[in-house]
Amino acid sequence: MPELYLKSCSPDDPFVSSKPAIEIAFRPRSRRAFMTGVLIAQSGLLLGSVLLTDTWVQANVKMPQSQVDKLFVLELSIALSVVILTAVVFYLASRRYKDALEQNNQQLQEEVKRQVSGGLAKRNALIHGLAKLADYRDTDTGEHLDRIGYYARVIAKHIQPAHPIITNEWIDRLVLASSLHDIGKVGIPDAVLLKPGRLTDEERTVMEKHTLIGGETLLSIRSKFGADEFIDMGIEIALQHHEKWNGSGYPFGIRDEKISLAARIVAIADVYDALTSERVYKDAMSHEKASSIISEGNGSHFDPEIVEAFVAESEAFDQIRAGANSDKPHQLQCMDIESAAREFLDEHYNRRAA
Repeated sequence: MPELYLKSCSPDDPFVSSKPAIEIAFRPRSRRAFMTGVLIAQSGLLLGSVLLTDTWVQANVKMPQSQVDKLFVLELSIALSVVILTAVVFYLASRRYKDALEQNNQQLQEEVKRQVSGGLAKRNALIHGLAKLADYRDTDTGEHLDRIGYYARVIAKHIQPAHPIITNEWIDRLVLASSLHDIGKVGIPDAVLLKPGRLTDEERTVMEKHTLIGGETLLSIRSKFGADEFIDMGIEIALQHHEKWNGSGYPFGIRDEKISLAARIVAIADVYDALTSERVYKDAMSHEKASSIISEGNGSHFDPEIVEAFVAESEAFDQIRAGANSDKPHQLQCMDIESAAREFLDEHYNRRAA
């Protein structure tokens, strides 16, 4: 008996075709097209069978014509019933599949939403914590960023009806992005940043570079991860929160509405908090005195619309300054860091031991 030798063929063999041995010419684009094709084919087969049967009966069976006609109608009715029954089964199966698919899609969307929300919450907490770390170099408590966020929210809520761009999501983004306004101060030497007296012209030039340092830092993040609404707003605020309405600010000297709305809001919040907070080089100013200075900057330093909102919400600003909103959910509360650290380490040690 002759032996059969099998040769394994490589896909790279020039004599081996990359096409399948049998190609399916008909590939329906959807379930509906497939079901429609099946119904058409079934109808054609049944109708052909009825016609062939009728022709055979008339040629081979001696029956009155009236009975032949009745038999033909019966066969046609049965064929039609089969087609209708098949269509009903296809329809019910399609509805069930569609309902299951919609339910699965809804569950998938909810899971994606939950995952994205959790990821954003972690990102936001991390960013806020890092921004506070930078803020500790310039303040004693690190609560400056929390107050800036409160002030910004109050102003944004007040002017929201006049600005379609200000949605609730936009405000939430503003509150978090406002914490990045002075992140560039990590690049300013302590001799300048913490100087107890008035800065010289050279030192002020160094201090003003914090806007560019912050902008450069966030732009580098953007270049790595792509455009993002939150990062874009953070860049605008970091670069422009010291610009002035009349164009006399820094670093670019832009004016009016060329300054982003977010930066114009944060500018007035930042100035108010700086005036009413104690620093190594000055005492805290009263709410009334700070409000007077901001009103004097109406149309020169600040956007008149933002000043109007500040005046209207003056009482809310004073309450925030006094700590009336210290129970806000996004504020990082003070803690006994040593006890918290020990509890954290014990928890992880016990988890590893288990």
